[in-house]
Amino acid sequence: MRYLILFLACFVLISCGNEAEQSTHELIESADVDGLEQKRYGMVNQIEVLRNELGLVTAALNRLDTSKKRALVSVDTVKPSELKHRISLQSIVKTNQNMLLQPEFMGAISSILVQEGQKVKKDQVLMRIDDGGLKQTIRLQKAQTDLAKTVFERQERLWNEQIGSEIEYLQAKTNYESQRSQLGQLNDQLEKAIVRAPFSGKIDHIMVDIGQVVSPGTMALIRLVSTKEMYVEADVPERYLPTVSKGTPALVEIPVLNTSFEASISHRATHVSTENRTFRVTVDIDPSLEVNPNLISTLHIFDYINPKALLIPVSVISENASGDQFVFAIDKNNQAQKVFIQTGYAENGMVEVIAGLEEGATIIREGARLVKENQPVQIIK
Repeated sequence: MRYLILFLACFVLISCGNEAEQSTHELIESADVDGLEQKRYGMVNQIEVLRNELGLVTAALNRLDTSKKRALVSVDTVKPSELKHRISLQSIVKTNQNMLLQPEFMGAISSILVQEGQKVKKDQVLMRIDDGGLKQTIRLQKAQTDLAKTVFERQERLWNEQIGSEIEYLQAKTNYESQRSQLGQLNDQLEKAIVRAPFSGKIDHIMVDIGQVVSPGTMALIRLVSTKEMYVEADVPERYLPTVSKGTPALVEIPVLNTSFEASISHRATHVSTENRTFRVTVDIDPSLEVNPNLISTLHIFDYINPKALLIPVSVISENASGDQFVFAIDKNNQAQKVFIQTGYAENGMVEVIAGLEEGATIIREGARLVKENQPVQIIK
């Protein structure tokens, strides 16, 4: 029955076309401009009527003809979800309190009062260097200073009682001040023979032995490390300068310790390196965490967070010859419709749609690259 209807419709159209063609030739031969205008107007109206009828017939067939083959697709419903875009960088665990203690006095090591791995407090004595008789010199100098002080005090009392000459008073004062200054210098030198901890920490490495002669600027004595003020440092490419600042959320992973923790950027440098076009950022580490200096870590910086982003899989996006991105959505008649979109940040195989799609839209996931526009589809679960 369907083929009979199509045959009769084609026969009518051909017959009308022959009559229209003959009538048109006659109008052209007779140069009937008004007739030709009327003929064109009538044909345009007929085309518009046929186009509308064709649309109704096609829609009805797509809806009613269950025997027609449809493309099998799976779909996703576009709905808001959180997007956290991250910058992943290699970083280093560091501390500002990782110091090699250098000798400030020349002499042999007379005693080592600590062991490797031992915790020490600030100003605790770690090591002593033989003073080479400096203590004896200080005792003699102290005696001379005490004598000069006694002479000066007596001369000062006489001078206050207007007894004696001014020159004797000034000489006694000058001698006492000179002796006291020399004693102070000797005591300062003796203090340099004592190696103290500049901060609280742990003895990481002792590099000398008792009896070994040391001198300033030639070798290190002890490595002292504190893990109380640790931080992670990384170099960030300059293109991220507008989106990374102090307080930006971050995640630090330390693979060798199988640990990670959430934090935020504690410092962002203003200087951009001319060598590699990067700027430095640091993240403070919680003092309760047991970490070691110079460990390799990974710093994830979340430079963009949208709690209600419209995310779709990157795999469903296609491009036309002009580079415009589009996806296929399902309309109310279960037909595939091409929808052009604009995308933003991508993360973990998902991309943010910033224009073109609305919440609740149904897009084709599997089969998106096999369908054509206006093609009927059948949704599979």
